[in-house]
Amino acid sequence: MWNLLAFENLTPLNWTNVLKALTILWQGLLAIFIVIGLIIIAVKLINGAINKIEKAKAEKAAQAEQETKTE
Repeated sequence: MWNLLAFENLTPLNWTNVLKALTILWQGLLAIFIVIGLIIIAVKLINGAINKIEKAKAEKAAQAEQETKTE
């Protein structure tokens, strides 16, 4: 309890502290949204690459099946 008395300048309505906290808050939220956006973009790129590879494999398998039927 004596430790709390040492922080006299930490009052709940000290507006300079509130403004500093709000600055840190919006910067943190912005950083979180940027990271989430980057993760979404990375997942979409990976899904697109996987779909492209699967489509190429399916076309190659269909070509090989047609070649075996014609022979």
